Amino acid sequence: MFISLDDFKKRIEISLVPHFFNEKEIKENCIEAINSNVGVICVNPDYVKFVKRLIGDRAINLSANIGFPWGTHCTEFKVLETKKAINDGANQIDLVINVGSLRSKKYIEVFDDIKAIVGVANSCFVKVIIETWVLDEEEKFRACKIAEEAGANCVKTTTGVKTQYISKFTNKKNLKGAEIEDIVLFRKILKPSTKIKASGGIYSINDALEFIKAGANQLGVSRGVELIREFEKKYKNGFKL
Repeated sequence: MFISLDDFKKRIEISLVPHFFNEKEIKENCIEAINSNVGVICVNPDYVKFVKRLIGDRAINLSANIGFPWGTHCTEFKVLETKKAINDGANQIDLVINVGSLRSKKYIEVFDDIKAIVGVANSCFVKVIIETWVLDEEEKFRACKIAEEAGANCVKTTTGVKTQYISKFTNKKNLKGAEIEDIVLFRKILKPSTKIKASGGIYSINDALEFIKAGANQLGVSRGVELIREFEKKYKNGFKL
């Protein structure tokens, strides 16, 4: 597989989702991302309209996080959030599933939740976040299958939002977010047409390329601008994986 600089840029999804970001910080980071010609800028719903004005008519996608970061919002609220985000200018959706329902084996509820968002998203590209770092392999399998069957375009590893609850109640230490083995597993489970987004803890250019090699189509990152600069510096004429 050959990765050109332009291809690498389009795979980068800049995450501007810290809940404490003020408007000035959103704008500064957004302009930097725009100037780097990233593929997607991801924001929380309240900033969609603001960021859309900054993007203008540039060929950069704008994704809104729905049910972020817990996924425990009522489906009706997620639907309203999705409709407003699209009305404000989002053309992609990053939806957090109800992870507790999945782990409770309430598969129909999880399916219906995703299906409802897909139903109101119209032509928007829908990514489903399953929070791999709290799931076992069977739960990951179920989540991928349910997301795909509900009409999602893409399955995403994690929100990247670590809390004290994860380590306290799961006994999992040194969580990295995205893991190569999860991308390999996703690719085995999902249809070739269903995309994969690796997100959470991708900080180096080597990690980014390894995730692409493993089968990730998109990379959700907070330091995407830096990764693009590193790629351009090391592989200006492209890189063969």
